[in-house]
Amino acid sequence: MREAAKPWWRELSGYQWTVLLVAWLGWVFDVFDTSLFFLAKQPIVLEFFGPEAYAPGGRGPVVEGVILGCFYAGWALGGLVFGILADRWGRARTMVLTILLYSLFTGLTYFVQTWEQMAAIRFLTALGIGGEWAAGTALVAEALPNRTRAMAAGFLQSAAALGPVLAALANLALKDQSWRWLFVVGVAPALLTIWIRWKVREPGRWQAERVREGGDPLATLRGLFGSQPWARHAWIALTLAVVGILGASNISYWLPNLVSEASPGLPQEAIRARQSYAQMILHVGTIVGVFAFPALCERFGRKRCFAVAFALTPLAVAAATFSKPDYSGLLIVVPLMALLAIGLTSGFPLYFPELFPTRFRATGMGFAYNTGRVLQVPWPILTGWIIATVGGVGVGVGLTALVYLLGLAAVAMAPETKGRPLPD
Repeated sequence: MREAAKPWWRELSGYQWTVLLVAWLGWVFDVFDTSLFFLAKQPIVLEFFGPEAYAPGGRGPVVEGVILGCFYAGWALGGLVFGILADRWGRARTMVLTILLYSLFTGLTYFVQTWEQMAAIRFLTALGIGGEWAAGTALVAEALPNRTRAMAAGFLQSAAALGPVLAALANLALKDQSWRWLFVVGVAPALLTIWIRWKVREPGRWQAERVREGGDPLATLRGLFGSQPWARHAWIALTLAVVGILGASNISYWLPNLVSEASPGLPQEAIRARQSYAQMILHVGTIVGVFAFPALCERFGRKRCFAVAFALTPLAVAAATFSKPDYSGLLIVVPLMALLAIGLTSGFPLYFPELFPTRFRATGMGFAYNTGRVLQVPWPILTGWIIATVGGVGVGVGLTALVYLLGLAAVAMAPETKGRPLPD
């Protein structure tokens, strides 16, 4: 009788678990850092501009959108530069550099005095955050057995739930303190780099390819866009990532504003507490989605699952925005929105490594997942402008639903990779 297949986690060696945990923690702290600003942005704007920033026609939402746009721009540049470096220098070495970079600038956020300084330092912080994802995801894809990668992708993307919850707990603990102390807490990820340097070695696939390719730092970029089908895969992955991450980020970023709008008359400390609770409840849906989506991709195929998610997410976004729920109603609908909008992003660490060969895997993923954010830069600025002029957070955020139509078009042209090994 044929022996039953082992659960995926039993197929991993101790070292493979170390690799997965290192990449997961790197992403936890990425998202933690990002979420700190999501929760602190309104107190920051109030300190710099006063209460009139959120009066009708006030510039608060526009400033929030511009700062997020600068953050996306830094993420895009970091994703491209450090994605190339991860293919040339190594995955583990690049992870150390990127984590140190975003930890340093997160700590320096304590000292900013103007919103322009805040925009600049969020750009610099995002350089490291953008680079870490590509290096960590390539490391996991190349170190783990093929059969384990679907559930490992869900585990990796569960960081998208834990990071915001940790940020919400920090915000709750410090709700009576200056927002500046939140960013002091954000220096902690630097300690992770000690473990990475001690425990993680470069994957054998990368070492063999590095010897063969030579030392030209632009060789991977030329190779990616100079050959088919890899160039086409890069543009398809870029479109999927722009749609998925723009939707997920816009929803998470403006959630504190939706909570404020649903909490008229409450003092600032009470609103900060509500925002923390709402963020934690939002990511109950995230944790379900990020484990369910890769498993569904493994069973039904990548294309079919992305298509269904892109079709259903606009309905959940509309329910949370255009219907203008009160605070209790918001807590009911936001987990569903996260389950779909953030859950589908767990398909990226599963699907994107399957679209590129080893020699430019991190470059391709960095281009798609991170560099694509440069196309997202205008969106939060537009959202902030709509909120400031129309006067409703729900209308501005609800327009996010439109981008999922572009995702459906990209899925139609995407290759199906279910059951195939990573290309060499």
